[in-house]
Amino acid sequence: MLRRLFGRFGEGGAREWFDRVGRLVTARPLATVAVVGALTLIGVALALRLEPSASTDTLVGRSSKSFQATEGFRKEFGDEAVLVLVQGKLESTVLTSDLSPLIGLEGCLSGNKPRGASLKGFPPECAQLAREKPAKVVYGPGTFIQTAVEQIQQGIQAQQASAAQQGNVAAASARLLAKQQGMPKARQDALAKEAQQIAYAKFVSNAIRIALRYNLTSLPSLTNSEFISQLVFDPSRGLGVPKARFAYLFPSKNSALIQVRLKPNLSDSQRRHAIALMRGAINSPKFKLQHGQHYVVTGIPVVVDALAAAVQRSIFVLLGVALLVMAATLALVFRTRMRLLPLATALVAAALTYGAISLAGYDLTMASIAALPVLIGLAVDYAIQLQARFDEARFDEGRSPGSAARAAAVRGGPLVAGAGLATAAGFLVLLLSPVPMVHGFAVTVIAGIVLALACAMTAGLATLARWSQRDPGAADVPPILPRARLR
Repeated sequence: MLRRLFGRFGEGGAREWFDRVGRLVTARPLATVAVVGALTLIGVALALRLEPSASTDTLVGRSSKSFQATEGFRKEFGDEAVLVLVQGKLESTVLTSDLSPLIGLEGCLSGNKPRGASLKGFPPECAQLAREKPAKVVYGPGTFIQTAVEQIQQGIQAQQASAAQQGNVAAASARLLAKQQGMPKARQDALAKEAQQIAYAKFVSNAIRIALRYNLTSLPSLTNSEFISQLVFDPSRGLGVPKARFAYLFPSKNSALIQVRLKPNLSDSQRRHAIALMRGAINSPKFKLQHGQHYVVTGIPVVVDALAAAVQRSIFVLLGVALLVMAATLALVFRTRMRLLPLATALVAAALTYGAISLAGYDLTMASIAALPVLIGLAVDYAIQLQARFDEARFDEGRSPGSAARAAAVRGGPLVAGAGLATAAGFLVLLLSPVPMVHGFAVTVIAGIVLALACAMTAGLATLARWSQRDPGAADVPPILPRARLR
């Protein structure tokens, strides 16, 4: 690869190429540093736009069958569910006045307005959820009980209306038959009323039979604790134990579960915003339960959101630790006037690398963060190698700063570039991995190596040529903490 890029070493092709680079940056050191500095500022601005991501598509390739099957499931049923666990005695949750705020919360999370009412008095998050509607579907105990009550009431009303219609038809038929037989009007009315009562009696008989079958002693309603108890609990399993077939809503006698399946086409930022709105609504006093229960928000989207936030914070922690360790190491072991120049060069390379990642449209993943200390270590190494060659030419041979920088480029450039390309070739093997996150790690490190070499050859040598000590006799620099350095 080096032969292709620089020509054969025996003919001095690589040395001539690096000599031209050295002459270019030392002839205009201020312009070189200014250009690299401007690019660095642009890289920092782009890097700050990086969105943290810990989604599952960084672990599984999009072309795999498992990913495609998962996408099909998400389109059909929605994304992974945000789970809101209502911890506390289940009887207190569904058999008391706490059922009303629970129903209101589920309606708020689903983005639906209360029937026959406005959102006035509800927390502002409910209005935002109603406008944005990030939820595809919501399953919850309150909605389940409310739907059961409404369905039974509607069924009873439909049967009652049907019985009334049948009674009217029977009354009309009885009146017509009596009239044809020449009976007086009073007798016609009596027979019609009797026929109507017989039809209504059939409805009452059917209603009593259904009530006896399901142990209903009164009309179902949200305030009918006896009906709700018959609906939710299984007395044969113990006091306050819910029925097994409703385990997805009532996991145990001390918990109820709300499932909010988000829309599958939400971006990471939209999903993060939706979860924040849901948290705000759940913590609102409007939906506070009065019998000691409390809400716990969890689920895969919540965990992924928390992990993404941790990923974003960790890059600053890693960067700070790397800076401290590298600065301390250079201060102790690197005996030169500009001890921290390699670290500054590494930071420039890191800013350019993560700016390029942002410009390419990638997100900030755990793998790209793990590449940061590797990148800084390699970039510091390349800069140290070139600065060591500069010091040799400057102080051992007594050259001027510009001449020493060109000599460092000619002597150290091919070796450092060869080491960098060999390292990059080693990371190319990671591209064979089927995990996209591993690909991202490899691409980040390889791009960082190329940019680190470029920064060391340009801004690093230009800084040495422009701001290095003019007196060659100043080479004897005492080390910081000589005893610690000796150990």
